[in-house]
Amino acid sequence: MSFYHALKTAAIDSGAVTNNAFNVATAHTKTFAQLPAEQFLRPLPAIHIDINASLDDATLVLNKTHQAAALVVNADSEPVGLISLAQLGSRNVLEMAQKMGLSRSELTVSDMMVSINSLRQISTAQVVNAQVGDIKETIEADGIAYLFVQNSQKKAVGYFDIIDLVKNSNGMITTLKPCHDFKDVVAQLLHNKEM
Repeated sequence: MSFYHALKTAAIDSGAVTNNAFNVATAHTKTFAQLPAEQFLRPLPAIHIDINASLDDATLVLNKTHQAAALVVNADSEPVGLISLAQLGSRNVLEMAQKMGLSRSELTVSDMMVSINSLRQISTAQVVNAQVGDIKETIEADGIAYLFVQNSQKKAVGYFDIIDLVKNSNGMITTLKPCHDFKDVVAQLLHNKEM
């Protein structure tokens, strides 16, 4: 049984989340999973991409700005999702095009983004009291790529990215999506390798 547990969503508390510099002394005395989670909280991307933009336009914007991810906004400039270079370059694009009966060039950002509504959101107060192991366990349990953090006004203020956690821990992730047959396992392995 794992020492860490999945974070439970709860009523939103007020609490400040800060991005502290990584403490080298702490790294020598604690395992990666025991480090404070707030050290790995990413602010919301400064780059915004329209929900109806083409995949090629989104890729161009991310490459030109040297960003790995962008916030997807609707016509009212409200955040509705996240899109990353990993999603835009993965074989999931071709699978989605085939599933929808469209060509790759006909897909838009809305077809490939990760919707904010589909993600679990935790409060800033939960982040302040959490360790990296708690965040990783939560993400693994939900089979998601991102975990959003919201403030007391229920506004997203940042997120955790599973790719960051895996890279920083030199570890591995159990799964991002549930697999039901061998084809799903192969697709998941290839997708994770691309990311």
